[in-house]
Amino acid sequence: MPKKILFVTSFPPFPMDRSGGGIRSRLLLDALSTCGQVSIFYLNYRGADHDLQKIPESPFSDGTLRLSKSVLIPGHGTGKVGAYAAKAFDFVAGRGMAAAGLRVSKEARRLMGEMIDRGEVDLVVGRLSRPTAVAGLLEELRVPLIVDADDWEPSRTIAQIRATPAHNLPLRVFLHRYLQGSQALGDRLLERADHVWLASEADTAMLARPNVTTLPNLPLAKAGESITPLARSDRASKTLFAVGQWSRSQNSDGMKWFLRSVWPLLFERMPEAELRISGDTPEALAREWRALPNVRPLGFVDDLRAEYEKAALVAAPITWGGGTKIKVLEALAYGRVPVGPDHAFDGLADVSSVQTIAAVENDPARTAETIASLLDDPQARHTREAAAVEYYRENYSVAAFNRHVRNTVEQVIGPE
Repeated sequence: MPKKILFVTSFPPFPMDRSGGGIRSRLLLDALSTCGQVSIFYLNYRGADHDLQKIPESPFSDGTLRLSKSVLIPGHGTGKVGAYAAKAFDFVAGRGMAAAGLRVSKEARRLMGEMIDRGEVDLVVGRLSRPTAVAGLLEELRVPLIVDADDWEPSRTIAQIRATPAHNLPLRVFLHRYLQGSQALGDRLLERADHVWLASEADTAMLARPNVTTLPNLPLAKAGESITPLARSDRASKTLFAVGQWSRSQNSDGMKWFLRSVWPLLFERMPEAELRISGDTPEALAREWRALPNVRPLGFVDDLRAEYEKAALVAAPITWGGGTKIKVLEALAYGRVPVGPDHAFDGLADVSSVQTIAAVENDPARTAETIASLLDDPQARHTREAAAVEYYRENYSVAAFNRHVRNTVEQVIGPE
């Protein structure tokens, strides 16, 4: 009889959500479906009018995926003011995970308990540490638990603290308090889970536990298939490309730094350079970026392959945030050279190889100089592009991802 696997997530899977989080959710669902019968327990942070089964391109509407339960998380639909006030109080006066703004959903915990009572669950896989905690799974001991914690909170919060200027004292105080909650969440997660997947090799090595392993992020192409590498970039191209969800501060903070500190130096050295920025962008940011010379905010782009094909380099100015940076991997998969500070490449496999492929610079002047040098030298750029494709093939693949998931499931609950 197939194992009954419950996948707890707050990310609608790709293609409904085309972010890195949505892609990872879909990869996990596809891999888990080879291990047993999978259903989804959805934590809805998007509002009372959000119906997962009615989203365009929903794999639920055609029966490809099965939705077991959907729970609206308080504070993200009706009753926002009261929920936010309670979280603020917990943050200031609470202990443990409350300092990270976490409260268990009573409704999710009740429904989860009823499913377990009825024998409908052999294994729970929690997608991200916070939704796992909110669903009450860190207190529910009657079912095996695997947590995909590619949002590993302590390292993300520490990285954000490091990226926050010393003069911004209120934010630094807030983040240090938040870090206390992050560490409490991390400790409880490691104590409760039968196995934890992290996306970062660095985080896995730091924890050094046998039940903590690296399950790397993987990018996908438009239709959900593996990415096919492009031909070498146009020798005459002076185009940089960047893609991200710019409404998220961990993405926009880095791009703001790049445009403020690097782009003027590069434009002065190379006036023909162009930066094309794809992804959902708040209108205020789009207006600000559009006013800069040769900066083209594109908004949402349905087919990124054409943009990568135009690009000579890929700008990845990621200054904080945890896990593997999916857009860095996407650039490598397409055969393009990513440029960014060292944080953008934290967590990747075989770091020494990455440093010979990517342009890793923290100093704005050196970043601008390196970009100009690679734009002026297509032969050197093409050598790195060939190495990027080879690196990606050797270290990242859907087949290896699926094997790792299956091996973990069998270790935790035995073979199907």
